[in-house]
Amino acid sequence: MNKIRTISRSRIIYHIFFWVVATVFWLLTMFVASNFKNILKIEPILMTLVFNLCFAVAVYINLLILIPFLFKKQQFFLYVLSLLLVISIAAFFIDFLLVYPLNNFVEGEKYFEELSVVVWVNFAIFTLIYVGVTTIFSLMREWFVLQKVTTKFQDIEREKLEAELKALKAQINPHFLFNTLNNLYSLTLDKSDKAPGLVLKLSDMMRYILYECNDKYVFVDKELDFIRSYLELQKIRLDDAIPVSINVKGSASQNKIAPLLFEPLIENAFKHGAYGKNNNGFVDILFNFEERDKMELSIENRFDIKWQDEDRKEKGIGIKNVTRRLELLYPDKYDLNISKQEDLFKVKLQIDLSE
Repeated sequence: MNKIRTISRSRIIYHIFFWVVATVFWLLTMFVASNFKNILKIEPILMTLVFNLCFAVAVYINLLILIPFLFKKQQFFLYVLSLLLVISIAAFFIDFLLVYPLNNFVEGEKYFEELSVVVWVNFAIFTLIYVGVTTIFSLMREWFVLQKVTTKFQDIEREKLEAELKALKAQINPHFLFNTLNNLYSLTLDKSDKAPGLVLKLSDMMRYILYECNDKYVFVDKELDFIRSYLELQKIRLDDAIPVSINVKGSASQNKIAPLLFEPLIENAFKHGAYGKNNNGFVDILFNFEERDKMELSIENRFDIKWQDEDRKEKGIGIKNVTRRLELLYPDKYDLNISKQEDLFKVKLQIDLSE
């Protein structure tokens, strides 16, 4: 409330300052025109008050009535007609007041003996100038206020999106760690010699997640290194009879990508393709960077039929997480297609990496 009062008080001060300057301008103009012979007379002061009174009426009718109710509602034709009418009436009143009340009030030389079309036209032009200048100031002020509000709204939206992105990325970390610890747990139960290697690989990956994934984007090469480490981690637990392949076409050393964006998709391929009793399982992964500023990820795997029924009952957070992050980070710049054909699970992701 205090802020609103401060703003209102400031606007009143600005308006008073404007009319004081306008009054001084007219007085100086008339003094200069008469070589300062009428500097001690009351006529110039009265004439200036008449001018500014009529100008002010026209200005505030425009600012308070015509602009809010006609111009801002896009009734431009009616606005122009109404404005011309107000200007014409204001100019007529100036001419009328200068001829009759002013001539009757002062003695001696008469500035205007009778109503004149030329005088009316001159004051109509002056009124139009006043109305035009104040309209421009008013619209500029509103534009700056709108820009400030828009910027603040955009900042709020950006902060909201960044908070959501951080939450989504943070959701991946415990999810990834939980699944990896499950793998480690099963190996320790079997007292497998693979467990130490799994722990070491997990340590390297967690270092990447904790220290290098804080930025919004990371270099694609680093993300590919993480994916390769992830695959090595998965191979420790898998039977050698289940083939896992990853191929990279082209070079993306200069491109950046959102961190941990691919891991849920690849993890899903292992979940549906390699784990469980699936003797025919396989996972094939292809990254294609041959086209400039574009990338394509293709994942294909054979899944165990039983996973189809389980997937209908409960969907993991991974795919939903990836989809939401893509919507926030690459709006209208990505295409994600996930399909199941017979016993094959296919994922195809295309992203435009250009800024």
